[in-house]
Amino acid sequence: MLPASLKSIFSRFFGFQHLTPEEIEHRTLALTIIVLITLLDFTYNLAFYLFDGTFTWWTTATYFVASTVNLIRFKSKGNFRSFRNFQIVLTIALPLLAQITHGGFSNGSGVVLAAFLAPLGTMMFASLRTARITFFAYLAALAFAGVWEYFARPAPNNLPRELHLLFFEFNFSFTAAVAYFLMEGFLRNKATLLAMVQAEHEKADSLLLDILPAETAQELKENGSVQAKSYQVATVMFTDFVGFSAFARTLTAEALVEQIDFYFRAFDDIVNKHDLEKIKTIGDSYMCAGGLPVHTQDHVRHILKAAIEIRQFVKTHRQKKLEQFGYPFDLRIGIHTGPVVAGVVGSSKIAYDIWGETVNIASRMEQNCDPLRINISEATHAHIKDHFQCSYRGRFEAKHVGEIDMYYVDE
Repeated sequence: MLPASLKSIFSRFFGFQHLTPEEIEHRTLALTIIVLITLLDFTYNLAFYLFDGTFTWWTTATYFVASTVNLIRFKSKGNFRSFRNFQIVLTIALPLLAQITHGGFSNGSGVVLAAFLAPLGTMMFASLRTARITFFAYLAALAFAGVWEYFARPAPNNLPRELHLLFFEFNFSFTAAVAYFLMEGFLRNKATLLAMVQAEHEKADSLLLDILPAETAQELKENGSVQAKSYQVATVMFTDFVGFSAFARTLTAEALVEQIDFYFRAFDDIVNKHDLEKIKTIGDSYMCAGGLPVHTQDHVRHILKAAIEIRQFVKTHRQKKLEQFGYPFDLRIGIHTGPVVAGVVGSSKIAYDIWGETVNIASRMEQNCDPLRINISEATHAHIKDHFQCSYRGRFEAKHVGEIDMYYVDE
């Protein structure tokens, strides 16, 4: 709204260049209004002196001296609130005194209207409570001016009718122009703040969608909580790097995180590509699921395709990592299909998680798997046997579960 050069001059001179652009704009506008009011009152008094011969320079001089002292105090102390409040009083008092000095509403060309800039400016520069107090002070000034004129009945002055009309137009135009630009600045700042709020809202939504499934995130926003849901058929996949704990002790913390991030970012892309749901990572273990939060008929095939792609990604980088670190990043993959319960836990750092025997069995599938193989249960095999070539391994003991029929995916 104001020229950048003007804001730069005022902010450097009065030492508030470190503030936000909005605050610099507000303070520069306040200082500009002081200058304009001083020039307005000077021109106003000059015209009355030239045509009427009445000496009324004391109002301009008083305002100029008081404002100058206030500006010097502001420059030395830096207390904008004290400066602002004192200037508000002057902005109401000066037009009131000028109007009384020149003989009332008609004789003074309604100059008291300029005092309306005080409550308008206060709405931008101060709190709503202060603005309301200033507005009632302005109404009191208007009432005082009317009561004074009613009882004093001042005689008409010698100012030409044309000049009176010009001053009336100028007073209205000046006040309306400042009011407009104050409101325009307010609305521009409001639009900027709304845009910032919208951007932050979108970032928060994006972050929430990184933590929770879309349907779960929407339920959390609408209800403030998430109802746990049961899924009769879901497929859970675990991956885990072989011998990673021993290898991790040979790396710096930065290198360790960098390598885990390298693989897990690739796993994320593959999981998203196949419309699966990443559940969590624990150390070097990666867990995802299919068939939730929205059930799909072909989720078992999708999770098998994702497992094959993950294994292929690890194979592709195996030799390079072996040469670089002496560790191939071989991994095991275990998959099981069955019922699960899904929900959100915690009130802070919330997490979407799944529970049930299916999760335990999928973990056992991974633990009973050879490196770079995909080990699936009989339940999962029943869903994909017509689409993937598999080899029956036999029945194996799974901790806390018992014996389970297991298959390797050969593709």
